[in-house]
Formats: sequence, structure tokens, C-alpha cells
Amino acid sequence: MSHMHVSQSTPPLEQRVTLLEAVINNFPGGILVLDKDLNVVLCNEQQKTLLQYPDELFTGGNPRLEDLFRFNAERGEYGPGDVEEQVKLRMERARQMLPHVFERTRPNGTVIEIRGMPLAQGGFVTTYLDVTEQRRQQALIAHLAHHDPLTDLPNRVLMLDRLSQALARVRRGDVMALFYLDLDRFKPVNDTHGHAVGDALLKEVATRFRAATRDTDTVARVGGDEFVVLQSGVRLVSDIEVLAERLVRALSGRYKVAGIPVEIGVSIGIAIAPVDGLDPDELMKRADQALYRSKSQGGLDYCFYASGEPMPRIIAGERPLHLA
Repeated sequence: MSHMHVSQSTPPLEQRVTLLEAVINNFPGGILVLDKDLNVVLCNEQQKTLLQYPDELFTGGNPRLEDLFRFNAERGEYGPGDVEEQVKLRMERARQMLPHVFERTRPNGTVIEIRGMPLAQGGFVTTYLDVTEQRRQQALIAHLAHHDPLTDLPNRVLMLDRLSQALARVRRGDVMALFYLDLDRFKPVNDTHGHAVGDALLKEVATRFRAATRDTDTVARVGGDEFVVLQSGVRLVSDIEVLAERLVRALSGRYKVAGIPVEIGVSIGIAIAPVDGLDPDELMKRADQALYRSKSQGGLDYCFYASGEPMPRIIAGERPLHLA
């Protein structure tokens, strides 16, 4: 009995077209295919939905890439600016037919990853993926890595990064102050009323911190009831004293947490760069020593490390810094 040989020939054109259409229509994003003259030869439904292309753009056949650019520029897709200039710039880039990967945030907040690749026969294929959720998750993970989960203040990692940035500016002539703060009578609140009340109190302290500092200051939680404030761009001794006094006023006193009245105080140690050092660890240590002195002298709300070196005139202002 003879066996019939079945040839593994290429499927007919119609089958290949059907297969290609299935791929394009099930692709998890937008696809735009251009010919060598930058006319649109294919734009899948996902692309029309993702970029909110109206049907009118496709009446009478596919638009040219230039038409798409102009439509986008006119509706503010590329931000403010001259429409024709925006179109010209993008057409010049498109004519280079270079592979590219970039992200664009649409005016509606959608983040789109755009990848373009030239085709061997001339022309170009570009894919558009909605990566909004991935970027949101990445931003959230990055935020959690650098912030205290309870108070949402910067944590020690982010504080040290900001401190090294501030010290780089100090080396170029800036002056900064590092405040090391510790809450007085916080432990009795925890011991008497429990950790839930202690945590609620720390959240309220964080709120008062934010209200008492500028956006340019960094407030970080570095321990249980220990905080650090970085004050950059200091010109006068009084700049530091004003902030120290404002923090004492804001943080000390009565709180009502979960219906329970509590009262705490604050002690602050202050080190100044470049006067007290330029090394992050050294500066932290000296601010901590000043904090210890503030606590041990009892009733001193804040205390400067005051290494004894003369204060530079730029921050001395109307008087030199003489603090024991």
C-alpha cells in the first residue's frame, strides 16, 4: 500500500493575511505601520482607542503621519508650543527612520511606551503600550523604599541622599544646618496608652512638622521618636534660630490623640556645615552630641554644637555665633 506524501508548503496568502490580522488585532497595544513615504498603511483598533483617534481621521482612507502629528499637536498632545514647529520637528525625526524607544505622558495622565523599528523593505512599524499601571507601581515601590511607612516622611536612606546633595552645595559656598530632634515624654505615652496611640501621635507630629517647614527643607524620621531636619540656603544665624523656635512651638505641647489628651516636648541638637564639618557621619554625630547636651542641660529646647571656630560672616550676619 503506497503512502501519500503531504508537502509542508507555505500556507496560501489568504491564510497568512488572516493570521497576521489575528496577531495585529490581539496585540496588547497600538500598532502603526508606515510606508517609506510616511503614509499610514495600518493602524489597529487598540491604537485608535489608546490615542483617542476620531473616526474622521480615517474617512477617505488612512492619514499621512504628518496628519497624525498635526492632529496631536492641535489637541495639545505634545504640550504648549507652536503647532507647525512641533509637526516639523517630529517629521524631521521620522524621516531619519531610526529605531527608538521612549515614553510619553499624555495630557490625560496615561503613560505610553513607544517603540519604533524600520522595516527592511522601507517603511516603519511603531508599537504603543499603556504602561501607566507599571509606572505607578514602580513609583509606589520607589516611594516606599525611601519613606517611613507610618508617617510617610522621608526615611534615613532618603535623608542621607539629600544630606550628601546639600553638602555638595556647601562645598560650592552654601551653608546648611542639620537639626537632630528627639521627642520628650514620648515613651510614657507609649507605655501608658499603647503603641496604637503612640503611632497616632507620631502621625500628628509629622503633620505639624510639614506645617512648620518649607518645601526646600527635608524632614525625615530616622528612629522611633527621632527626626532630622535639613535646612539649606542658610544666610544668617537667625535663619537657624527662627526655624528651631518654630519647631519647638509647633511640636511641643498638648495633643489630642484618639480622644486622649497627651503632652510632649522636643529637644533639638544643631550642627552647621561647613563650620562643624563636611562629612555626613561627622555632621550627624555632632548634631546628636548637641541634642544630648540639650537634653542633659534640661529645659534647653535647642542647642548648637558650636565647635568654637569663628562663624563665617555670610551666616553670622549681624552677630557672630557664640553658643557654649
